[in-house]
Amino acid sequence: MRNEAVFINLKEILRRITMKKLLVAVDFSPASQYAYEYAEWLSLQLGGTLSAVYVNTATHAESTIPEEKRKEMIQKENEGYKERLHQFTANYPNRDEEALTEVRPEQLLVVVGRVVPAIIKVALEIKAEAIVVGTRSKHNLRDHLFGSVTTHLIGQSPCPLIIVPEGAAYKTIGRIALAVDIHQQKRPVLPAVQEIANALGAELRPFYVNLLPEEQDQFKEEPLKKAGHEITMVRERTLVEGVDYFLEKYPSEMLALYLPRQAFLKGLLRGRLSRHLAWNAPAPLLLIREE
Repeated sequence: MRNEAVFINLKEILRRITMKKLLVAVDFSPASQYAYEYAEWLSLQLGGTLSAVYVNTATHAESTIPEEKRKEMIQKENEGYKERLHQFTANYPNRDEEALTEVRPEQLLVVVGRVVPAIIKVALEIKAEAIVVGTRSKHNLRDHLFGSVTTHLIGQSPCPLIIVPEGAAYKTIGRIALAVDIHQQKRPVLPAVQEIANALGAELRPFYVNLLPEEQDQFKEEPLKKAGHEITMVRERTLVEGVDYFLEKYPSEMLALYLPRQAFLKGLLRGRLSRHLAWNAPAPLLLIREE
């Protein structure tokens, strides 16, 4: 019975993260424009669909006015944002790639509330298999002190999160670099990540960053065999340097990270590595949290 339950749970995980149903968070910034266009191309490669959501924080609807009047103001704002969202996602005249004429958003949604909880709520309601967000190339002081919407989503997204750097043009995904922890993960190449790579027709290239100081004078990298998989071990002083080294040595169209509850990536949620990768990764970043 226990084995059957595990099998059913694994099937559910694989079903949920084939990434054929994408939700793009839009704030009308250049960063979200790049994220939306990236999602269009990704949906074409996957043969999937995409929806877009804008969150109206309703800051102009003062709480001191009558509730009925407040609702009217919010409704009027939402209608304006819905029209703007239609324009934002239009293929022409903004973009002239013929292939994108095949892409039509499944849903254009305008919701009210706090940004991160609202995005999560929509993702659950439409059964999104991945959330796509853009990250700005420059960040203000408030982002660095308190974290951006993107970094808050890292620890809360109910499905895989794809972070697209501002300015990133879509490239057909032929290789995914997967950062793993060989000490924490029984299966370094997780079935869920492999399923995504298979759906994209991409090579999955797992690597592990060895931080042991006593081994730093040995070879910079070394092939390992773990659970039947070939893994590249990179010796570096920090995780950030190890990730940077691997991506420079083995260019990949996407970087993937698995976030287990107890692992060396635990600090990713609020630490230096999360912000470094979310804000500075040279390739789009795919984050998959442990169920």
